[in-house]
This record gives sequence, C-alpha cells and structure tokens, in this order.
Amino acid sequence: MFVYDHFEVGKAYGSDKFRFDDERLAKWLAVYPDDGHGELMPPGMTAMIQLQAYLSRISPRPKGNVHGSQVFNMNRLPRLGEELVTVVTCTKKEIRKERKWVETSYETRDQAGAVVFTGIMTTLVAA
Repeated sequence: MFVYDHFEVGKAYGSDKFRFDDERLAKWLAVYPDDGHGELMPPGMTAMIQLQAYLSRISPRPKGNVHGSQVFNMNRLPRLGEELVTVVTCTKKEIRKERKWVETSYETRDQAGAVVFTGIMTTLVAA
C-alpha cells in the first residue's frame, strides 16, 4: 500500500507505456471536440498520460488522496502513432501543518529515447 511512509525520495517506481493512436485521439476529441491539432497530440493529454503513469505505478493507494497540483515542461508534442514511456520518481515528501505531501516527477520519452515532456505532481497523501 502506497502510504506516506512507503515513498522514498529519489526512488523511481517504474514506467508506463502510452501509444498515441487514432483510438485514443478519437476518445479525447469526443470529450474535447475543439482540441484537434492534426497529427499532433492535444497538449491536455499530457495530464492524462502523467495520471495514467501515477495510477499504474503508485498502486495500491489508500482512499482519500487529494491531487494538489501539476506542472509540465514541453519539449514537443508527440505525433500520431508514437509510443511514449513515462518514468515515475518520488522527488520530495514533507509534512506541512500535519498534512503529508508527496511530490512525484515524470519523464516521458519517445521510442528513440528523446525526452518529449516532463512533469511534477503534488499529492496530499491520506495515510
């Protein structure tokens, strides 16, 4: 169970794969019809990729965690058909006002190993 004490600063918790294909783009555009960018991935999908990586690698989790914030640094938008790999790493943890906060970082690379985008997510951990 990924409770606060389980997180280790500097530890990588593995990777998650995401293929940006026609099916995923169609699902995205069904919700956000004005977010098409041709063969480039809509920028908002970066949050989805980061959250998918978090959910797949930081599991199981206790109920009650709260998403605090997310930030991204874009090198480029992925193209249709690309497979991306995102590595999840714990980069910080602290207790502030008796609340347990964990910061995780995300590095997403393409098939050639080039960094496509990075991100940081802060989570209030329930236990």
